[in-house]
Amino acid sequence: MITWTEAGAVERPRMVQVRVQRSYPGRVRAGAPVPTRSMSPEEIADNLRFFTEGIAGPRTEACNRLVLSGVGVAARADTPDQLALALELGLSTVVLHAGVEDLDTLDVSRLPGVGTVVVPVQPGPGGALLQAGARAIRACRDAGVRVAASTQLTGHALGELDTVARAVARARPDTLTFTYPFPIGGNTSSEVARPPAVLRALTRVVPRVEAAGVTVHIKGLPACYLGGLADRHGRSANRWYVDADHQHDRALLFFPGVVAFTKEDACRFCALDGRCDGFFATYLRRSGFPALTAVSDPRGA
Repeated sequence: MITWTEAGAVERPRMVQVRVQRSYPGRVRAGAPVPTRSMSPEEIADNLRFFTEGIAGPRTEACNRLVLSGVGVAARADTPDQLALALELGLSTVVLHAGVEDLDTLDVSRLPGVGTVVVPVQPGPGGALLQAGARAIRACRDAGVRVAASTQLTGHALGELDTVARAVARARPDTLTFTYPFPIGGNTSSEVARPPAVLRALTRVVPRVEAAGVTVHIKGLPACYLGGLADRHGRSANRWYVDADHQHDRALLFFPGVVAFTKEDACRFCALDGRCDGFFATYLRRSGFPALTAVSDPRGA
């Protein structure tokens, strides 16, 4: 099923992301507006019902996937009840985005029904954040919960990527996703490394991570920028995006309401067009970012 937006037709998602808190540091920063407040337990439950039984009909389908995000979502007192309700409503695939503030106290035993926990693995002063991420990954693995590590490819992280790779290889999450920073207000040259430098760093560390049995995905960059790593490119799934200011039928579509990618004419002839998001027009207007090109061999650009 499709739905119409100002940017044209997009596939109508069956995933809903609920940002339960106002503050949301330490995550991949996209273009989502900062809500004016956090959501109450009653509001969260009401939106879970809306996006399941509330939208099921002859021309619409209920959501069957849920993403929970926001500061301290793993520790919120109402989260276990929300997860139980989600399963009851048919949200059978649940992803929880742990934040840096969750890592030291993450207790997956209180999170019934969570299928995947996303854990940030980011370098920082003294390596404390990396160590906390590795501990959280091991805790999830010990509990039998799938764990997806996530590393933002900021300029700072790029210089520490070997350290990140070693930590991930030891902790062995199921997957590791490298995400290029989105072009939002406040991005500086230190946060946004040029694609050739990113590719050199990834080419060096990806084989080490994969040798440990960890599946690698790369997001935020177009496939044609990734050379021999193009087949690791991961397309992002669209979803309804709910926060305190965007509930029920006022929820945003993640694409294009929160994030908008662009493609160029050459993309029509690309072997990976169907699995590539494209890139950001903002970056393509900057020096050091080449035009998009067609990839003819799915194994590389």
